[in-house]
Amino acid sequence: MKSFLSLICIACALSCSSSSLAQAVLVTPGNMNGWTIYTTDNVGTLNTGSGTGNFVTGPATPPLGVGSGHLMTPSGGGDQSVQFRNIGFAGTKIADLTTLGYSTYATAYNGSQLPFLNLSLSTGDRLWFEPVYSAAGAGNGNPNPQADPALNSWQHWDALNGMWYSDNSAGPGSNAITLAQYLAIPGNANATIVDAAPGIGGIRLASGFASPGDDFDTNIDNFSIGTAAGTTTFDFEPTAVPELSSFAFGSVLFGLVGVAYGYRRLTAAKTLEARET
Repeated sequence: MKSFLSLICIACALSCSSSSLAQAVLVTPGNMNGWTIYTTDNVGTLNTGSGTGNFVTGPATPPLGVGSGHLMTPSGGGDQSVQFRNIGFAGTKIADLTTLGYSTYATAYNGSQLPFLNLSLSTGDRLWFEPVYSAAGAGNGNPNPQADPALNSWQHWDALNGMWYSDNSAGPGSNAITLAQYLAIPGNANATIVDAAPGIGGIRLASGFASPGDDFDTNIDNFSIGTAAGTTTFDFEPTAVPELSSFAFGSVLFGLVGVAYGYRRLTAAKTLEARET
């Protein structure tokens, strides 16, 4: 009986896994799903930099799939940037967000600045999330401290519950504030995400804009944004890698249930045979 129940549990676990896999939106060179890659020079002019923005396998084991988005500034060009921008969430109110986060990996960086998240707002302001300012030692009264930035390790950042600064309302470092504190500032309560410019996404994941001598070789994956209406998670991949569909998992589930049923019938038959002999 225990073996029968174990098989059922395995089948259910696999079936549940299919739901999480099916929810991830693949972002590949052939289907960007709202994302655009830009390079900039040291003053932020789009498509003028010499950095590298592309898709790669790895590094190590990404949180979703087998690949990630790759952002690398040129040697001696750490004041340039490489950016992934998304245009699909204009009109989303900051106050309505229930999920906002992403994962990073750094092969090289300046010791503090991992890929950062930037949101363009309807108020004319911009919000900035840098993981280092949400670490325990940032000195800004962070109520939800997160990990210290690290090399050669996938790390996930809960930007929704992290610390932010903005162009107009709060400074970085020890002056960073929570989103709730930002929204409480007069004029900010109804701020929504807007396109940074016509055709240019207002959600930006970027590396760079530091000192020229800083080298950034970083990766991003598993970007999630959601409201009560639903959550979208993006899986950055070098190709459209096949993932197990719900049909495939349904077949596995059906097969395992069949095996379990057969096992139960066989066990019952052996028990009856033992009794008869």
